[in-house]
Amino acid sequence: MDSASGALLRKVIPVACILLVLLSMGSPVMADIENDCRAICIPRCSGLASDGCNSIIELAPTILKPLNLLPTCEVRIAQLCLPLCMNVCTLNTLTPPGAPTPAPVSAAAPPPCKP
Repeated sequence: MDSASGALLRKVIPVACILLVLLSMGSPVMADIENDCRAICIPRCSGLASDGCNSIIELAPTILKPLNLLPTCEVRIAQLCLPLCMNVCTLNTLTPPGAPTPAPVSAAAPPPCKP
């Protein structure tokens, strides 16, 4: 039990630090992509919350299952995930699958020198 909680703690601390850095990046600049980002983030965060809470409850099922913590846990994890996902997505760092890749920018030749 102690090794499982120690391993979980070693994973949680770096994730928490990354979350703090990303959450301090500010508000979204482009409001027109927020709907697209919601369509991406809500299902992903719901899945993460469900999987994460089930994993936490499985660490000590005899203690945690009778407490019925799953609904509260899922809401809290989703509340942490959604702002982070929305911030990253609206910064246009998440490209939806199937989106066209931008064309490479070619360097223009310098103008000829005038005599």
